[in-house]
Amino acid sequence: MGLNEEPIRTHGSERKQNQSGNQTHSGRCGSRNQASQGRSVMKFLLSMTVAAAAVMCLVQASAQESRGGPWPKREPFKPDPTKVVVPPGYKIGVFAAGLDTPSSGTVDKDGNLWVAISGVLLGSPEADKIDPPHVKIFDKEGKLLREVGKGTFKTVMNEIGYCAENGKTYIPEYGEKIWEMGGVNGELKLIIKDLPIGDHRNGGITCKDGYIYFALGFPSNSGFADPDNHGWTDIPNDPFWVKHQDGHGTTPHDPVCRDIVHTGLTVKSSDGRMTGALLPVGVPATPGMVIKAQVPCGGSIMRVKMTDAGADGIYPHEKMEVYAMGFRNQSGVAFGPPGTKWENALAVADNGANDLGHRRIANGAEKLYIVTEKGQDAGFPDKEGMGFVSNKRFGFEAYRGYAADRPYSQLFIGDKPFVPKMPPYRFQFHVDGVRGVPLIAANPNPNGYINPVLEWDTNNPIDGISWSVRGFGADNTLFGAVYGILDTGPESLVPTWPVVLRIEFLEPAGVKWSQFAHNIDPGPNAYQKPENRGGLERPNKVVFANDGRTMYVVDYGEVFADFYKTPPFYTVPKSGVIWTITYEGATH
Repeated sequence: MGLNEEPIRTHGSERKQNQSGNQTHSGRCGSRNQASQGRSVMKFLLSMTVAAAAVMCLVQASAQESRGGPWPKREPFKPDPTKVVVPPGYKIGVFAAGLDTPSSGTVDKDGNLWVAISGVLLGSPEADKIDPPHVKIFDKEGKLLREVGKGTFKTVMNEIGYCAENGKTYIPEYGEKIWEMGGVNGELKLIIKDLPIGDHRNGGITCKDGYIYFALGFPSNSGFADPDNHGWTDIPNDPFWVKHQDGHGTTPHDPVCRDIVHTGLTVKSSDGRMTGALLPVGVPATPGMVIKAQVPCGGSIMRVKMTDAGADGIYPHEKMEVYAMGFRNQSGVAFGPPGTKWENALAVADNGANDLGHRRIANGAEKLYIVTEKGQDAGFPDKEGMGFVSNKRFGFEAYRGYAADRPYSQLFIGDKPFVPKMPPYRFQFHVDGVRGVPLIAANPNPNGYINPVLEWDTNNPIDGISWSVRGFGADNTLFGAVYGILDTGPESLVPTWPVVLRIEFLEPAGVKWSQFAHNIDPGPNAYQKPENRGGLERPNKVVFANDGRTMYVVDYGEVFADFYKTPPFYTVPKSGVIWTITYEGATH
């Protein structure tokens, strides 16, 4: 789960385990077994064992209780550039501090930095102290010139982008809309509306050769409007589906970019409803049914000609076209530098699947794609990164038990329970069994699929990306901000966030990556040793100044998750920072 993803909303029976996250076992912290008759020594040993177990239960209960209750008050740390490591020849500084939830930035032709302020997307016990969604515009010296959109924007703006071709700044409101603004003194103008509702919505935005390009996330986690998933199924009339009637209803579901012949994959949720993949909640699938393509569609890079706006200034859906498809949650999009071999290559940062819901996909990586021509398909929700989810890598556990046991008891093909068939050969116990996740589409894309050029750690999304053009000592190199894990883990042995990644493309082929900016020790600022605090927390975007020598790093600030508390997230007010990293070496 990245920033551009709706938080988990617990309802129904999404939390079947007790609040400690552990299953209870009688005979441990449950009823006490009576000692059998025997020698006094055995009775003594047994009594001591039971007493020790009782003490352990009390300790466990105390630990569990201490994790609940109110959040302790948190104060933001003062940013300290000396606590961030950058390569020799670069200098890090602070452009602006004390911000609430800065999520993205872009630089206009005059060198002004436009910063999106997301508002309280994730929740906080201090929500009333956090600025509502808007855009701040700073000049090159860090002076605040204007604030735009307070009271207009209702949801987070995860990405914004300046278009040099027409001098417009595009502001995707993370809730079915995109706005346009012509310069610092311009007025907000709504240009796109009624985009799909879901856990993943509109993300990165850019322009090229008279087109506006924008990312639309795949609404669901892994193909299902599943009430046991993130809970986005309770919207009675999604404006997208009101506009795009498909005969299945107007509650949210996944609009696909090509016609899909269905395998019939269906889940049975905790409330007893049967829901087919790509269909509204409560609508089962049948094998062989066809899910028709929609425009716009989920998991896509869409584009529309700048000249195709209607008389009301709105770009109609029927004028849009699919540029690329098969992604899940694309936060960053960026064409390569003009005049280079990358100028027609579109870099796309994509957030992998979360390991939850009935169609659970484990080990879904964060990915970086390079789209080189119109119509390319990354394959989601049946393909996750390099391979199809039917590969054993993506099964969240080996299947070794009774046919009706988890993980497959809620999956059906049509109305028949899905029971995987054992292969005709057997392996050692630790690799034996059936793994992987069943597919939704029975018709693979006849044009094939593209693979990512980089896979990053699970649930540590690479969000805002940007190419260095000149003057940064790393020309024609891609940089990305790693925001970090929020909710569904697992966390790695070594924390892989927060960092600014440097991604170099080798000749004749290959990719090399390195950590360009990171804290003294792995992990976010708030978890550093006291003497190391003051560094990066949650970088969500990198963007370059017009001279190319300075990179702005938009750091969202402190966000903590604890699902034993209410609310489960603590977004810390005034903890956001805009950092600068400036190249001090000779240009070439």
